[in-house]
Amino acid sequence: MLTMAASALLAVSATMRGGYALFSMAGLGLAFLVLGLTVVLAFDLWGQREADLEAARIGGGRDHVQSAEALNLLGLAAFGLVYMVFGVEAAWGVAAGDEGLREGYRALSSLAIPVAVMAVILGRKQARRRPGALPKPADELTIFFRQDALVWAVTATLIAAAVLFVAGLFQPPLAVAGMPALFELAALTAALRYWWLDRQASRG
Repeated sequence: MLTMAASALLAVSATMRGGYALFSMAGLGLAFLVLGLTVVLAFDLWGQREADLEAARIGGGRDHVQSAEALNLLGLAAFGLVYMVFGVEAAWGVAAGDEGLREGYRALSSLAIPVAVMAVILGRKQARRRPGALPKPADELTIFFRQDALVWAVTATLIAAAVLFVAGLFQPPLAVAGMPALFELAALTAALRYWWLDRQASRG
């Protein structure tokens, strides 16, 4: 999924119209960032393969469920980068007065994945391994990981919001166009921190 996100970002960045050169460059940077993250995840998962296989063999447990959740959230947040690029382009057109209601819906839809990721981070439930089973209350360690991830996400978002505010003073459409990126930054930061804490705990 991460590789798909990076490939889509590269494709979108390469086909953006000339008026979006800044976003095209940002898209390329994000694409290479996701590709690098893919490599890091591949090495990490390869190093953990024996532990994961053992957990699956004995039926798994809390650690296995949390690891799967953390990795799924990270993959979802990374895939959200694709929608973010489209959302930024659409929001820029609306803010500049060049686009209409259809592009407004497109910009709003780019927030769906970040909102879904943050809903898990803010929640106090955890999915079960059995398909169709209702979520169970998350344990204290999972809640601690999520709260720590939330702190990181809020910190990153506040810093980015300050930068976006300054940029918006000189070019107002940037303040609107940057909102999808701001939401995606929060989700990706939270997912990365959650995944990192889980991997550190798995290593003991």
